[in-house]
Amino acid sequence: KIRVGGVPEHFNYPWLFAIENGLFEKEGIEIEWFDQKGGTGAMISSLKADQLDLIIALTEGLIADIVRGSEVRLISTYVETPLCWAVSTASNSSLTSIQHLRGKKFGISRLQSGSHLMVYVLASQRGWESNEFSFEVKNTFENMRNSVNDGSTDAFLWESFTTKPFHDSNEVKRIGEITTPWPCFMIAAKQAYLQQNTQLVKDVLNVVQNACKYFQSTPNIYQTISQRYSLQLEDAKKWYDNVKITCAPFIFEGSIKQTIALLGQADVLTQEQIQSSISNIKNLVFEDIGKIQYDITTMPLYYLSHLVTALHKNLGAANLSTGNLHYEQLFPYDQHHYDGIPALEICKRALNIQSNATLLSLGSGLGGPARYFAGKYDCDVLAVELQQDLHHTALELTNRCNLNNKVFHLNGDFLQIGRHLQQDKYDYIVSWLTVLHFTKRNELFDISFNIIKPGGKFFSEDFFEINPFTDREKHILSYDVHCNYLPNLETYKQQLEQVGFTNVQIIILTDEWIQYTKMRVEKFENEKQKFETIYGNELFNSLLYFYTRVYELFIGGNLGGVRIIADKLPSFKPAFVFHDLA
Repeated sequence: KIRVGGVPEHFNYPWLFAIENGLFEKEGIEIEWFDQKGGTGAMISSLKADQLDLIIALTEGLIADIVRGSEVRLISTYVETPLCWAVSTASNSSLTSIQHLRGKKFGISRLQSGSHLMVYVLASQRGWESNEFSFEVKNTFENMRNSVNDGSTDAFLWESFTTKPFHDSNEVKRIGEITTPWPCFMIAAKQAYLQQNTQLVKDVLNVVQNACKYFQSTPNIYQTISQRYSLQLEDAKKWYDNVKITCAPFIFEGSIKQTIALLGQADVLTQEQIQSSISNIKNLVFEDIGKIQYDITTMPLYYLSHLVTALHKNLGAANLSTGNLHYEQLFPYDQHHYDGIPALEICKRALNIQSNATLLSLGSGLGGPARYFAGKYDCDVLAVELQQDLHHTALELTNRCNLNNKVFHLNGDFLQIGRHLQQDKYDYIVSWLTVLHFTKRNELFDISFNIIKPGGKFFSEDFFEINPFTDREKHILSYDVHCNYLPNLETYKQQLEQVGFTNVQIIILTDEWIQYTKMRVEKFENEKQKFETIYGNELFNSLLYFYTRVYELFIGGNLGGVRIIADKLPSFKPAFVFHDLA
């Protein structure tokens, strides 16, 4: 028998589905499920007291406990998507945006709680110093709602779907949202138990993984979630459409490091604990079951939402933190591809983009190119971005530019959501420094081909391999750039043609990009005082490190830059079987 504990919420439905449908029993496994209304802290206590064997708990609570010296270990990322927190104020408050909360008082349930920690996440992304906000402990969710209306606090953060009924009733007002920069739920157990029951735990996780696959592939299951957990049908569907529950046998290194760093900012962990744990990440994970993997947040550009933080610090320095904007005001801050606006104009001319064209911006980041084509050329743009912090920030900027009727932002993995987009819909798919993050190139190109209109085009500015990379270059590409596979140009062209693209044009940009990356490093170094004043020392050093590593790759002679343009002609598409070359 294995005793499992989790909160009685919709996230844990795959476990209950597996139990109720005999999936464990078929494998000869006896599971005893315990609802844990006390939350993560109570579950950890029960685990340590040998009252539970496995727990599904909030990532930040588990990591805090392990870093403090606990014998608990992580074994699986259960819910890969982050938890979304609504930012709320009084119903009649004059505060209308998150940026208005700088210098304000936040109501929290208790110190070191999620409502406390997430204010530090918010402050980190917005570039606020720790003396620019304060707290007042209110103990309960009800007291926190009352506190913004009686004026004892200015705002509070609470899980979005739990707060929604109180927004709908106008008891409190929603002014924004923020997501955790880590997956919201992980699975953990005591190290001694895992050592003695390694295969049993693997078998349990395998059953849950199959239940998760059923859950994620059954579109109408949100109706069951609505009924079982008393959620409005609309809310259950919205949650289901955005959640990714996998029970994956890996833990992202970037997620662990970001959690530890933000726990330190909130004084949950000491500097000694932070330094010790970050240098020994493997000690947090039982690696016979859960493997540590790199993810895109290990990139210095994205670690701790550095790109978002840099944006907000720049907007603050330019007195653009609040109020309406014209999209052109953002040009110095939201164009993070090489050569900025001139590169977009090259794209416009190369594709002959006309007014009212439909574009899909792949890997849209902060939304700069999407807003440019919508604002200047009246295009309709779908901006698809994987990372939630970039997505939410881009959406906020688009709303401030009053372009939300022309730019629609979609958050998620393109390889998943692309399958649900209308075929033959888009005139063009455009991307800058995005394809390099994909290992499943053939799947990416096949989806792209299907949703582009006959006569449409695929446009990408990207990296390619000139010669085999050295071990150091492979490490930089994987760890600092999140690029685990790069083809040479001939292979790149073949992959596009295999799925049906024709007339593949290749324009080499290597020399231009060597100069660009060199000048970027030199500018950052020469204007160090200016940038450090805006960004602070830590963010400045992180960005400079990233820029330097990319320049190092280019001058090594093995990395190249390229512009690819491929046509979809109104002709028969060849049958295709995926054989990804990664």
